[in-house]
Amino acid sequence: MTDAPHSDADHAVSQLSQSMAQAAESQRLLAQEMSGFAKDESLRFANLRLERNGSTLDKLQHCQGIPGLIGVQQEWLRDLVQDYTSQSMRVMTAMRGFTKHAMESAAENASDNIERMKSQAQDVMGHTSAAMEKTADQMTQMAQDGSNFVQETQH
Repeated sequence: MTDAPHSDADHAVSQLSQSMAQAAESQRLLAQEMSGFAKDESLRFANLRLERNGSTLDKLQHCQGIPGLIGVQQEWLRDLVQDYTSQSMRVMTAMRGFTKHAMESAAENASDNIERMKSQAQDVMGHTSAAMEKTADQMTQMAQDGSNFVQETQH
């Protein structure tokens, strides 16, 4: 009976360690996904802006006078704002997806841990209840034995 509480505690610690390891692995994978996305998006955005800037330089070589220069500049500014806005939306959408995935994973892990803890608590309560019943039975038996002993010594 003394091994049961120790093995239950060892089992609980083992499961907690396993849960912590799963959470750490999930966080590592999330960080890896996010850094890969950030790298790819940064490269994509930098290439897009380089293409736009090259196109703008070509247009500047062929523009006519101040109105042409202002037109090219306005087009470049419009594209710049549009590209940054699109990039912000892409990043925001991706981060929302990463966050949603992380929250779903955390909720699933928490649910699994709660169910495991409930089961362990019920097992411990069962062991405790059995031990208390055994102790009560032993106390009753000792009281009866003591009562019988007193009665025998009085006769």
